[in-house]
Amino acid sequence: MKSAPADRLRILRWLLAANVAASILHYVDNVLFFAQYPEPWWIDTHIIDAFWFAMTPLAWLGYRLMRRSRTPIGAGVLYLYAAAGLLVLGHYRYAPWCGIAARIHVFILLEAIAALVLAAWVAWMQFDGRRAGRLAHG
Repeated sequence: MKSAPADRLRILRWLLAANVAASILHYVDNVLFFAQYPEPWWIDTHIIDAFWFAMTPLAWLGYRLMRRSRTPIGAGVLYLYAAAGLLVLGHYRYAPWCGIAARIHVFILLEAIAALVLAAWVAWMQFDGRRAGRLAHG
């Protein structure tokens, strides 16, 4: 029989896979169709690539830390990863909603929703883990 922590980690693994997949879809589309994306003047495709390669290992690192019961540090890393995923909403600072292609909205919102769900799940893991610890100790 599987334990609750193993089930939580399995769900976390799936959520991280969904976040990485959503970010791949968005970032590849952003690089391939760069001119269609609203961006600040200083961004180019190399910066977009570099940011993706910098942020994505945070998913793996956070998961490894959570798996090793380093929950506060692992959760912090995963919150940072989720926050990086929410930065895609910044596209809306540079163009009105109606000025962005539907395909781009889908990729932006998919990545943002995945990041929010991940952050909520990590928060639940933290809260539930603390509650379980309090119940076990008194």
